[in-house]
Amino acid sequence: MFVTGHGPFPSYLIRFNLRTHDNCSCGEKEDPIHYATKCPFTLSWHFQTPTVSLKLQWLKNILTNNFSRTRLQLLMRFICDENNLIVEDNN
Repeated sequence: MFVTGHGPFPSYLIRFNLRTHDNCSCGEKEDPIHYATKCPFTLSWHFQTPTVSLKLQWLKNILTNNFSRTRLQLLMRFICDENNLIVEDNN
């Protein structure tokens, strides 16, 4: 889900009119990288922000490293379980 961007992310759900916007509760436009690197609600699971040119290598390194993969799984579990806290709803 993280790599493809499919799942509980407003940036994905907005495509199907399941969300009215793609903002995180912290006010920034959200996507999976936002949650993994910048969002104050997911601070416990942050990774170092990748440069645009090295984003693919960054993802590959996370997926091949057992410790990073475990952190990523915990991040995704938090996002799924606490989605109502981190996704701003303007309805």
